[in-house]
Amino acid sequence: MIPYQEQIIRFLGERVNTKGYINFQTTFGRGSATKTIKIGYLVMDACTSYNPLLGRASLKKLRAIVSTPHLAMKFLAGRGNIGTIYVDQRAARECYMISLKIV
Repeated sequence: MIPYQEQIIRFLGERVNTKGYINFQTTFGRGSATKTIKIGYLVMDACTSYNPLLGRASLKKLRAIVSTPHLAMKFLAGRGNIGTIYVDQRAARECYMISLKIV
């Protein structure tokens, strides 16, 4: 992990200390509709219902379109294929309900 000491500001304005960042080759999709890109992940100690958050730079590199109402993301994969990633709606609902209890 590469040290990184800057704070970030969360959605409600509170500051969170970071521990560092790490670069990983990350593969999206399955089968012939996959794409692998290098992403720098910022590591922090925060109580959140999210795991990794993809920023605009990663979404641009992936050439992805995100649909929040559909809980889906489409991206241009190799050989002209379109990859689609769907969120498990039941798991998303459970994570959201857990996040409401965290104060």
